Amino acid sequence: MIILNHPKIPGPKLVPVESREEIGRVPASSIPLLPFDLDLLAYCQREGIRYGVTISSIKEAVYSNALGASYLICPTLSLARQVEEVAENYLFDGKVIVTIDERLIEEAIGAGIDGVWLTETVDER
Repeated sequence: MIILNHPKIPGPKLVPVESREEIGRVPASSIPLLPFDLDLLAYCQREGIRYGVTISSIKEAVYSNALGASYLICPTLSLARQVEEVAENYLFDGKVIVTIDERLIEEAIGAGIDGVWLTETVDER
């Protein structure tokens, strides 16, 4: 499972951006996180830029995958489950990631989601 945004687990850093200019300012060690915008996604694909995209539907997931998204960020576990099923059927290259509180990570694991982007973490000492 891919775990993003955990303070003690290293992983890629996704940086929210909204324009081509902002994409150009993202450090090479980070990955631009785009809103769903076909023009921006196509730009990243043409330029060979690895990126994530926030999606709100299965259609957006399919289009984003077709345009080379590395990460398909789903705001809910319900959507992530639906997208994961489609991703498995169509062998998506992009990874399905759900935005979730760490306390709910076992639900994402049980659902077979590719990864999580943690919004809050529980301090385990």
